Amino acid sequence: MDSISLFFDEDPKTFFAYALVIISTFSIILIGLSFYYDYLKKKELLKQFEVFDRSLKDLVEEFRSFELIFSDQKKSFEEYRFIINRVEQEISRLADSLSNEKNITSAISLAKEGYSVLEISEKTGIPQEEIEPIVKYHGSN
Repeated sequence: MDSISLFFDEDPKTFFAYALVIISTFSIILIGLSFYYDYLKKKELLKQFEVFDRSLKDLVEEFRSFELIFSDQKKSFEEYRFIINRVEQEISRLADSLSNEKNITSAISLAKEGYSVLEISEKTGIPQEEIEPIVKYHGSN
């Protein structure tokens, strides 16, 4: 305690001037250190943002490549769909043709057995106009 009172007793103006200079210098050093620490943190965050930005750009490029792949797949599926529709149409046509052939064969047999145009038409579902030539050619005379 005596040592502190010596500072005040001898020359209080000088003591306060030195104390003010020391406190100001200490404050300036602390402020400088805090700015430097803030600068380092900002620099680190900037690096992280750059890494994030590069990663985001890479991700966008990956999505674009997937979009191109999916677009190609869509074209392939559309081609397959078209081919499948054509095959289904051909199968349907062949089935209709086969059904008509069976009906015509049935109509010829019925005509040979002596059935009339009207009876053959009702049994086979073939129009009478188409059955008349069959009966004329294959019918029993």
